[in-house]
This record gives sequence, C-alpha cells and structure tokens, in this order.
Amino acid sequence: MSNAKHVLERMQIRTTSASAAVQDVRERIVNEDDPLAAAVKFINSIVTVPNVTFEDKHIARITAQCIAEAAIKADEIDDLAVYTASVARATIFRNSPANAYFFAEADPSEVVDGVSVRHGEELKAMAGTDVKVLVKSNGKIKKGGKQVLAAELYRKHVLEATPAATNQEFIAILEKNLGMTKSGATTYAYNCKKAQGEPAGGIVKAKKGRKAK
Repeated sequence: MSNAKHVLERMQIRTTSASAAVQDVRERIVNEDDPLAAAVKFINSIVTVPNVTFEDKHIARITAQCIAEAAIKADEIDDLAVYTASVARATIFRNSPANAYFFAEADPSEVVDGVSVRHGEELKAMAGTDVKVLVKSNGKIKKGGKQVLAAELYRKHVLEATPAATNQEFIAILEKNLGMTKSGATTYAYNCKKAQGEPAGGIVKAKKGRKAK
C-alpha cells in the first residue's frame, strides 16, 4: 500500500479533484517529445510495480491518468491492483470503436519559413543572432539548434569581428548565449574552428600570467 497523493503533490499535479489530476497528467505527458516514455516514467513515479512496458502511447497515457484518479480517490492504494485495473480500463477505452475519434491525429506539423514545426514548437531567433532555430514549448532549443547557433556566433565574433574574439572569449560567449557548461562550450568552440577555419592571423590565445615566485 502507498500514499500516492503525496507524490502527485510533489509533482505539482492538482489533488483538489480527480478530474483536475487527470487533466494535469494528460497535459504533462502529451507535451513531451516522447509521450510513451513520459507515461512510463510517470507511472513508475507513482506506483511500484515490475516491468511497466507499453506498445501504445495512448494506453500508456490513459493508464497514467487512471492511476492518478485512483490516488486522488483513496488515501492509500494497492500499487499492483491499481496498476492492473488501470491498464485494463485504458485498453478497453482505447480499443472501443466508439472512442476512435479521440485518437484521430491530424498532421502535427506545419511549415514555417521552410521548416517543419511541430505542435508546441516555435521557430525563433536566438542567442543575439538573426538565425532562427526550433524552440520547444519549455523554452529549450531543440536538438541540433545549438550547433547552428554556435556556428553563427563563431562567424560573428571570430571570423568577422575586429578584433576577433580569443578562444577563451568565444568559449565565454557560448556559455552566456547558449547556456553551456565550460566543457561543453570548449567542445563546441573546437568544432566551430575545425569546421570553419580560423581568421587571418589565427585565433588569439589568452596569455598565461607568470606564477609568482
């Protein structure tokens, strides 16, 4: 037996009513890049049962919603019993012909400036450049976008700037504008130099100060 309601509260799922919790769980899962994986992660956070696996993202998500509903309606739940019952409810609902319209999916993307943009994404200029990259609904740059922005920042601050940014200055620019760690920015700086070359005269390296005797 477990008190799953406390877990829901820590996850910022409303516990004022079962319907509110069900709605919050749905929105949390469907807005993830991988809804099926998100549903499994959510379920594992609420109940302790072995081998939580699904092949259908809808059944996984509805199961998570049913578990949340059960947690709101009872002070304590039997994890395995609630999980088993929730999977059964989700499977029946998913496979009912009467509910088919719930799962009809329209084309999730549209073309903006020649780029396919999915629901919850935005094509946006970032890092003080005119280059637009895809940004997810949580504000994070979509995979691949940081490489594009780093290349533009390298062109702007190293190849075309007078004076050109030193290697350490460019690393600092990447840290500030792209939210990178020092090690991550160092790797990106190296890749930019390798891909685009160096400015005339080469990249200026920061001078090391002499150690005091």
